[in-house]
Amino acid sequence: MEKSEILESRIRELEESTREISRRLKAAEAASETTKILSSEISLDTKIQQSIFIILEHVDADKGSLMLVDTKKGDELVVVEAATKDGLNPNLVGKRQKIGDGIASWVVQNRRPILIEDITKDPRFKKRAESGKSYGSNSLLSVPLMGDHGRIIGVLNVSDKRGAGVFTEGDIGSLILFADKIAPVIVYSQLHEELKRKNNELIELQKIKEDLTSMIVHDLKGPLGEIMSNLDLLTYIQNLSTEDKEVLDTAIQGCENLLGMVMNLLDISKMEEGRMKLNREQFNIGELIKTKIDKMKVLAAQKEVKLKATLADNDITITADKEIIERIIANLINNAISYSFPGREIDVKAEKDSGFIKVSVKDEGKGIPKDFHEKIFEKFSQRIEDGIRRRSSTGLGLTFCKMAVEAHGGKIWVESEEGKGSTFFFTIPI
Repeated sequence: MEKSEILESRIRELEESTREISRRLKAAEAASETTKILSSEISLDTKIQQSIFIILEHVDADKGSLMLVDTKKGDELVVVEAATKDGLNPNLVGKRQKIGDGIASWVVQNRRPILIEDITKDPRFKKRAESGKSYGSNSLLSVPLMGDHGRIIGVLNVSDKRGAGVFTEGDIGSLILFADKIAPVIVYSQLHEELKRKNNELIELQKIKEDLTSMIVHDLKGPLGEIMSNLDLLTYIQNLSTEDKEVLDTAIQGCENLLGMVMNLLDISKMEEGRMKLNREQFNIGELIKTKIDKMKVLAAQKEVKLKATLADNDITITADKEIIERIIANLINNAISYSFPGREIDVKAEKDSGFIKVSVKDEGKGIPKDFHEKIFEKFSQRIEDGIRRRSSTGLGLTFCKMAVEAHGGKIWVESEEGKGSTFFFTIPI
């Protein structure tokens, strides 16, 4: 080989090398620009549209589209964006292709790119071309969009190489690079939309449940009120024996407890929605505590528990919703009765404390684990005893107490040690 031939060959090699370096540089620049678009705050549709324009410019193609596997049907591809070098092509958006019937579906089934120089001469698709089912282009290039765990989520297509040229292996590499950048953004968007849809369904189901609960509770109030009214009438009967009075008192207290549960459900719902109104009035909380203890002595006696009131001052007057405060105290006493050991005492105290009234209900029961001191005020909370979840009640009583106390501008808490009983405190501004 003459020196001139060797020199010409070397020049050709350098020119080819230069073109390859230039192609890679352009690919890197295009990929960088695409990355900026995909990481911006614009909508997913706009991200895909702008990315397709960059891809068309980079591989010198006249047409491009992005198709996604229909997540509901699973056996179809649908065009989500399509464009030409001159602008978007909305007529193609929404077009569907059965998997197993076309070039894009071939990519999905074979899980690899496809480069077609002339569709009319490719034996894989010649029959379709001859049947008159046109692809609109003879020169095509398609690559798969890979999701998580090797799942194919769609196909990225370009067609009609400009200048009557054909796509190259280098174009395949470039298109794969773009597909690898676009796919994770689409997957994230799909997951986000799915999460949003599931969350909306959950919110709707929760609303249906709450509406149903509210209707049931309202329906319960009527017959329960009738039962209590008739029981109250029985208390006026003369010459009732001591045993009869105890039975009657137990029935009345049971109805009041049930009514309290119903009212807890209603009021918790109102407070959660910000619809709870407090009917404030001035009253002596000490007298309220003593009256409530007298009413609940029958229930306490059945559990062999004694109730007593310790009042630092006989005149402890506050301005608050009297009915709500009475229910808070009743819930705490009822809770103390449930967890007290037989033969023990429950002490209900009230005292002034720096512009507040502090009320405490102390029992001598099994106590509460420290890590449960906050959870006990949560709705439908469960205690864990001996490694087993236990629910002795709905858990709504303490939830109501917390929300009602906080609605008055006070706070509630518990101090307890396992095996040594519990003391529940709450404060209300005077």
